[in-house]
Amino acid sequence: MRFPALLWKTTNSVGFWIGVFFLVHFVGCWHPPLEAAHSWRQATGLMVARNYFEGHTTFFYPKVDETNGGSGIIGMEFPLLYYLHGKLSLLFGFHAGTGRLLNSAISTLGLAYFYALLLRFLSRKAAMYATLLLGVSCYFMYSRKVMPDTAALAVYLMGIFYFFEALRFGKWRDGMLSFSLLSLGLLLKISVLPLVAFGVFAYFHYRNKPKKAFVLLLPLLSLIPAFVWYFVWNPHLASRFGNWYNLGGGIDHGAQVFLQHPAELIMHVLFHPFFSYLAIALCVFGMFMACRKEIDLGLKVSIPVFVGLFVAYALKSGEIFLTHEYYILPAVPILAILAGNTLAGLKKGAWFLMVLISVEAMANQAHDFRYNTPEAYKLELSVLADRFIPNDALIVVNGNSNPQGLYFLHRKGWNLDDASLLNKDTWRRLTQQGCRYAVINHHGVPLPVQGRLLFENDHYSIYLL
Repeated sequence: MRFPALLWKTTNSVGFWIGVFFLVHFVGCWHPPLEAAHSWRQATGLMVARNYFEGHTTFFYPKVDETNGGSGIIGMEFPLLYYLHGKLSLLFGFHAGTGRLLNSAISTLGLAYFYALLLRFLSRKAAMYATLLLGVSCYFMYSRKVMPDTAALAVYLMGIFYFFEALRFGKWRDGMLSFSLLSLGLLLKISVLPLVAFGVFAYFHYRNKPKKAFVLLLPLLSLIPAFVWYFVWNPHLASRFGNWYNLGGGIDHGAQVFLQHPAELIMHVLFHPFFSYLAIALCVFGMFMACRKEIDLGLKVSIPVFVGLFVAYALKSGEIFLTHEYYILPAVPILAILAGNTLAGLKKGAWFLMVLISVEAMANQAHDFRYNTPEAYKLELSVLADRFIPNDALIVVNGNSNPQGLYFLHRKGWNLDDASLLNKDTWRRLTQQGCRYAVINHHGVPLPVQGRLLFENDHYSIYLL
């Protein structure tokens, strides 16, 4: 085969592009968590992984360094990825890159399973376009972060694939794999719950076709481990150790937030799934074309179920949904299928549109792969901590809701905002609870500290209280 033909055959393969997706995620994977998008979220996860690495806790008691005078044990999503990160670090040393690559590997595998799953229902061309669209969506950026969101989605997609294998062939192996992976996906991040609507689709789509009916129970049974973790174990940890965990707010409050910020909601829904207006335009066109055709009963029933669950999840998340791109991830596979099927139906220009979408989407996410030089001054904290602060001393930093400072200092204590530290009673309470050092970031408002100044430069001051 001549080289041009070989090149065309290779680049026309979904496996090639999935491989490229994985390799691109090596870019900047060893950077510290300084990027603008959700560095705080990564710092929290890295704290948990490092505490596993250092043997400060056990699996079912994830611990952060933001102890607030307590143990630091916190109710959170199922910490398997952080635990694996910590244990792998025993072999390779602790580094943020380990967690990034772990998430990227699982997310990449999820793309392969997504493609294999779609081949059951779509043409090869439509399945390929949908997989590529998922790969360049917000899934692209968040699959290289020390966060479980894309890994949870990937694992859940794997579970759906084995569900349909079990539904068709009735093998216990496939059934057990499906239950395990569906349960694990929900445990890693309960936000993938709306995708449980696939079980409704399967029930109606295969209503008159050969199937192993007992398999239809698996999506429901897979909810049990997540229910126990999020609604029994996490509240137990919160009540016993006093550390916050997030299960959202009231649906009515979320509705009020959305009504107060309609423009932000519309922009969020239209732009952040793919970071591409062109991709969303394809979705809208695809919905218009689909409504003109006869729709499978499974889709007629399951899509409203998915939308209902997703809207409830968005309302419960409230303002967090509006300000966090990754909260929209559960809807992205559905949108990718819709846009991919639309591309496959075009007689001309489909690849050209796919290239344009990819360029637009990745250009809008490229900032996440660059080293954030303006924030690099924070890396000096580890050196300063080793010089001035004992390993077991409790500290306070004015992180203003971002725990990066505590993570880079590798010390435990409080992460407070500037407004709190302007209050003298706050300082009195901190010293009563054993806080011995204050690390003040000068990039906030000037803060009066009653203590002995140990160090000062353009970025930080360190005080002995």
